[in-house]
Amino acid sequence: MLSRPIELHAALPLASTAARESLLRVMRGISSTSSTDRLALAVYLGDLHVAVQGEIRVPVEVSVDDRPVRWEYAIAIRAASDEGFFPTFAGTLSITPVGTQSELWLQGSYQAPFGMIGALLDRTVLRHAAHRSLQSFLQRVADDTVAGERATEAKHAQDVRGFHG
Repeated sequence: MLSRPIELHAALPLASTAARESLLRVMRGISSTSSTDRLALAVYLGDLHVAVQGEIRVPVEVSVDDRPVRWEYAIAIRAASDEGFFPTFAGTLSITPVGTQSELWLQGSYQAPFGMIGALLDRTVLRHAAHRSLQSFLQRVADDTVAGERATEAKHAQDVRGFHG
């Protein structure tokens, strides 16, 4: 089977320790989600060379395996149904400190369906569809990680004010 490498990143305006703790909560939520409504990858119609704007959302199942010593997660993404019609992804999601902030990295590879024909379609007609879908997924994880940490900080500040009030 032919696979294509993926290496994407998203900035996290958080210190690496705070980012790790918040990402842990996000990944636990993803791995325990039973509804596929929240977990979907978007395929943008423009990437399919369709003259209309919009997207097709493909419900996915995400398996997550925490590797705490390395600050990364093994992650696999596949369609929740009709898996043979959609690409699959296997790789890692990790946090890298960058100065006082962090970056979230998604690295691995995806396989297009339908063997050689699928690989040809992926390299021509569907050239950016998988890449953009995974970038969108990564950005949602990054946004949820930052939002989770901001909520934790706000609750802590409120608790401190209540204690001193």
